[in-house]
Amino acid sequence: MLGDLLWLLQRPSVTGEEKRLCDDLEVRVSRLGGWEARRISNNLVVGRPQPDASRPRIAFAGHLDTVPEPEGGLPVRVEDERIYGRGASDMKAGDAVMLALLEGFSWESSWVEPLFVFYEREEGPYVENGLETVFAEVPDVLDADLALVLEPTAGALEVGCVGSAHVEVTFRGRPSHSARPWQGENAITAAGEFLRRLHERQVEEVVVEGLTFYEVLVPTMARGGRARNVVPDEFWINVNHRFAPGMGIEEVRCVFDELVGGEAHYEVVDFAPSAPVELHNPLLRRLIETGLEVRPKQAWTDVARFAQRGVAAANFGPGTPAQAHQEAEYAEIVLLEGCYERLVSFLRHN
Repeated sequence: MLGDLLWLLQRPSVTGEEKRLCDDLEVRVSRLGGWEARRISNNLVVGRPQPDASRPRIAFAGHLDTVPEPEGGLPVRVEDERIYGRGASDMKAGDAVMLALLEGFSWESSWVEPLFVFYEREEGPYVENGLETVFAEVPDVLDADLALVLEPTAGALEVGCVGSAHVEVTFRGRPSHSARPWQGENAITAAGEFLRRLHERQVEEVVVEGLTFYEVLVPTMARGGRARNVVPDEFWINVNHRFAPGMGIEEVRCVFDELVGGEAHYEVVDFAPSAPVELHNPLLRRLIETGLEVRPKQAWTDVARFAQRGVAAANFGPGTPAQAHQEAEYAEIVLLEGCYERLVSFLRHN
């Protein structure tokens, strides 16, 4: 698998530039016997030509794209049991495990019918994600009894996921010369009480199926003012709201109705739904029984896309979450091998 990860890392695939990697992956898979690859844009769905309908179906999903490299680049190298490179943890380590399962595991000895989905544009805008194209063009992907998304979890099983909303809050005032502020209305200072409420708001714990998720509201961007000597007539704030499974867009609006009141205008400009905790899914239970640590997913991932369409899904991957998007991003060989071995044990007949 180390070789598989190096192969993936040696093919840069920043979001929007996945073609070369998808081309090479398609060629590599086409040389294998017993597999059928379907190409949709820069997405690749790989399954067996004659799937066994009597077996439960598991879809393994991994995105091909990465965030841009840091200034000066990030050379691919192996050092101190770590593999360095852009996307090493997020999430080419997961793709490497998928590739190793596809090429090296004896599926005739398994009780599972596999399907592998390599997709583009996960790191980009929500609506451009390649899974949406896959679902539209290859709907049998949604016949899976379980989807495992191999996002970085450091070898633990992370279930559910928090949703994410970006909410733009705009305070309006009236301009005037800054020497005579009483002739205007300062939009920045008008936002003071709102910002104080956000600053003092406690992180809220929400327990779902015995797992603790955290609801947070974080102002991430702000701008206002037209000149240094003009009272600002508009102040704009972006607030990122992360919310627990079971909460939807109407609950988000209720939160902001209470926070903003009539002081400002707000708009939900980006919304990614949460995903339910699927601990009662029999396939997931079987995976957990191999001895996996189970944690809540305190982030948004594509398990929510599968869940929206009725497919139980969870995250399980060899990457390290804290390494995602880091300047010197790396994956650990021990986690890469451990994740593969865990899945092989799970997939092989007892």
